[in-house]
Amino acid sequence: MQISSGTLDSLVRALNAQQIDLFIGAASFEDRCMSIWTSLDSVVINRSIITVNRTFDAVVRERQSWFAQQKRHQVDFLDVFTHNPVRSLLNIEDAVDNGLRSNPRYVLVDITSFTREALLMLLRVLHERIGPEDRVDLVYATADQYSTDSSSAHARWLSDGIRDIRPVLGYPGVMVPSRETHMIVMVGFEDERALEMIRACEPTHVSLGVCDPSQPDTTPHQSANLESLTRLRSVLADVDEFKFRGYSVADTEAALVEQADKHADCNIVIAPMNTKISTVGAAVYALRDESIQLCYAAPYFYNFDHYSSPGDRYHLFTVFPVTG
Repeated sequence: MQISSGTLDSLVRALNAQQIDLFIGAASFEDRCMSIWTSLDSVVINRSIITVNRTFDAVVRERQSWFAQQKRHQVDFLDVFTHNPVRSLLNIEDAVDNGLRSNPRYVLVDITSFTREALLMLLRVLHERIGPEDRVDLVYATADQYSTDSSSAHARWLSDGIRDIRPVLGYPGVMVPSRETHMIVMVGFEDERALEMIRACEPTHVSLGVCDPSQPDTTPHQSANLESLTRLRSVLADVDEFKFRGYSVADTEAALVEQADKHADCNIVIAPMNTKISTVGAAVYALRDESIQLCYAAPYFYNFDHYSSPGDRYHLFTVFPVTG
């Protein structure tokens, strides 16, 4: 699972592909949702599936229209819903089945602007349908800044309110009622959201993970992550802390395995709330070990107008096939 990184203007060279048979992305309220697509202007794309979260239709419609107007090839829109994950999963399955019907040789998935829940469900569906001979790459466009209307790390916010806390469909884990529960939270900016998830789960053991600051893309956001960790630590009585490399799928998975092994006799629940790449790492772990449950807190609102500003870098990597 080697990751190739660079500036967006070098992405086409890194792909080393004459054409993309199937592109999967998401139309979001973030300008970043257009970063990868725009960088692929010189590449032939035969077909695209663009996810649209209809729960927030009013704020994503403009980006959907932008994708529709590109007219480069066939674009199919895939409806998902924050308030209805079952319907979302069924739509993802149908869209992926239709997209794979033509036996694409190369599939590129832009994970940048998916919600974590939709991304996790998509990864589960692809895992079940992608063959060992298929080439599937995942790509992520970085953000320059998050919560761009906030002057300090303490004031940063990305979402507000919690609609629901639930296991992610496709990652139910094996929950044994007689066992204690170990909850592993991959901490991001949203400590209040994380705290509500911990309270709802009522775990016996809590582990809080933050990004290892040694990776360059982590540095700009590290102070906000550490403030979130500090606030959680001040509320929770007894927690274990660990670090993971948020821009490495393999290193994230390894850190989660090590942390889970500390309470191997417990039910394991993981809340991926940090980078999208580390979310993929959690998915890979749960796909390898079906006893692991992944959970998600669905927000009522996002910081639609000031969620992020686009960066100028990408991360490109492969995770399929995922084997046990």
